[in-house]
Amino acid sequence: MADSSPPFSAFIETLADALEARATDGRELAVRFDPARATPTSRGEVYVGIGAWLDRGAPVAHEGACLNNKSAGARFGWRRDPITVASFVRDAPDALVAQWRDQFSGDPETAFERAVLVVEDASPDSVLCVIFWLARLAGVAPDALPQRWITALTAWERDGVAPSVTESWTALMSALAHSHFGEDGIAAAWSDALRFTAALLRGGVDPDAVTPEASPAILAEAAYGRAIAFAMNERQDYLQSLARAVRLELLVPMAGAHGRSLLVDAYFAVESNAPSGVKKIYIRTDTQNTSLGNGHSLMGLYRPGLAGTGNDMTISVDPRSGIALRDLWARLEAAENERWGGARPAGSPRRIASYPPGEGYDQPWWDDHGRYTLLGAPKAIDGAPGSRLSWSDVLEAVWRSYNQLRDVSVFDLGDDGGHGVPKPIEACLPRRVAHGAGPTEAVKHLIAAKWDRSMGHSQTLQFTATVKRHLAALVMQAGLGRSGPVPLAGLAEPEDFDYLEIAGGAAIVAREGVFLLDDWRDKDLAIQALSADFASAVALLSACKAFDAEVEALYAVSDAQGGLFSSNTGDVLRRITLLRGRIAATFQKADLTEAAPERRALRGAIEQRWGLDGKEAALTGRLKDLQEILETKATLDTQGMATLIGIVAIPNFVVALMALYMGVVDHVSGGVQMANASSYGLTMTVAVALISVVFLAVAWLLTRRRG
Repeated sequence: MADSSPPFSAFIETLADALEARATDGRELAVRFDPARATPTSRGEVYVGIGAWLDRGAPVAHEGACLNNKSAGARFGWRRDPITVASFVRDAPDALVAQWRDQFSGDPETAFERAVLVVEDASPDSVLCVIFWLARLAGVAPDALPQRWITALTAWERDGVAPSVTESWTALMSALAHSHFGEDGIAAAWSDALRFTAALLRGGVDPDAVTPEASPAILAEAAYGRAIAFAMNERQDYLQSLARAVRLELLVPMAGAHGRSLLVDAYFAVESNAPSGVKKIYIRTDTQNTSLGNGHSLMGLYRPGLAGTGNDMTISVDPRSGIALRDLWARLEAAENERWGGARPAGSPRRIASYPPGEGYDQPWWDDHGRYTLLGAPKAIDGAPGSRLSWSDVLEAVWRSYNQLRDVSVFDLGDDGGHGVPKPIEACLPRRVAHGAGPTEAVKHLIAAKWDRSMGHSQTLQFTATVKRHLAALVMQAGLGRSGPVPLAGLAEPEDFDYLEIAGGAAIVAREGVFLLDDWRDKDLAIQALSADFASAVALLSACKAFDAEVEALYAVSDAQGGLFSSNTGDVLRRITLLRGRIAATFQKADLTEAAPERRALRGAIEQRWGLDGKEAALTGRLKDLQEILETKATLDTQGMATLIGIVAIPNFVVALMALYMGVVDHVSGGVQMANASSYGLTMTVAVALISVVFLAVAWLLTRRRG
């Protein structure tokens, strides 16, 4: 007996015409955005990607239609849940399809009039599943549905990427639907998405070859141009997000390979409540803005406006990378249990692979059917939050699970010389190195460690940007009096430290101190010599603080001296000369010009980071400036004294001389005897000479003292 079911091509013609007619008439689809809906469907409702098939193990009675692949395997006796909702609709039992048809009819137009779509998004899977649902209502046989589209959709849902952002239906449709969110609303997004997809199906277009060359008719589709434009807009949005995102290199275990892990780039960001899958493609395929050049294989997105939907906090991996997040799932579940304090709802456990049937919690963290490639936050329970973890809690769990130093064990060279038992690298004790006292005290911290070579075969450590920030943070927190594991928020910023690869290992130099790591290269790290150089640098820093204080004191003394007869200029100049000599001797003693290259490199980085680079020249320069000021002032004072002698002493001397002369004349003219006159003149001459000598002596003394 021949198959009487209509061909898919005839159905898609009817559907495309119906959608076009509705758009022309301005009749919107009945679409309701309610991603947290958990109650059974009412008559006329069509759940798309939401809803439950089981409640405490018993089937849920849906009066409408529930299009959801989750828990469908257990409900209908399948080995596992279908990967996509579209696959579920394709494989839905005929009896279930008959129930749908009785309520919604087999005609697409009539179905649109009777149905209210209750959705959580307008994703490619949701849109294709509705088209397939309408096809099943119209009597199209499951095997007549285009398998090529199921294949493309499965790759999208499984891997989260598409062959091309601008040529793949999954990417273009996602961008198209996303372009309506926040503007026209969910109904407009669904209308455009359905029409666009139906037009491609009608034209026989390959879902991964949506190009004008393959199908010139798409150039007439406004939706195509809009999808291309918004796909480019998503790229701009992604590039702009890089500055705000948390980006790390993490070491994640590989699925099914015990003891093997893969170093990957990770991206975590807060984004809009209506994300497009296009952005996900850019995140996962970006080879230019990732340190390893393989795109972000680990991705976490937080959407605050979707709290309680399960889509508000998601952590996923690129399935092609071969990594899995089982450890993270276990840590998140443990954190939830701790936050709930024994009151976590468990009356109707949601069935997931990680818990045996009947065990677990009503809303656990989603485990992606035990694959652990997509973790999703628990959904709301009766309106109450399903998760009590914040986004920062989730990121901290990621950090504690996968940071590169988590399993690195070392010998603590600052503890017992490296002869003790290996310990986690974050447990190394920083050694406090101090010099001086009071205001001139300099305090820095040194952490020195040597890799545990006996475990070298199982350890893989690349000095990525994240590892460098992690090591620097260990030093920086020592400066704050803390020790132990570094939280994600405590990672050092790249500008706060310097990283050096030196003979025998590596060094991290921060303002708070230094981390020395001997990593078993071709030679041992010169720990003793480098530690001594570190202590010498701390002493030099203390000495510089003292020198700064002395220079300031000299400036203060110079500012305080004043008055014409001040006598301390010469003393200050002598102190300046002595201080310059001490400064030169101190820096010459600390010089490492003849030392090994690794010692010179470390000292250079320390001096640069601690502000010692060029310090000798700065101190000497300030003293030279003060010396020149004082010498110039002394010169000006000397010139002023000479002027004083010229305009005061000499005129007074001349006046005195004239007065004596006039006195002699008066004596003579008064009839004084010649002998007495001669005696009087001699006395006056001696007096004038003595006055002159006194003036000259005073001027000479004042000039000497000012000089």
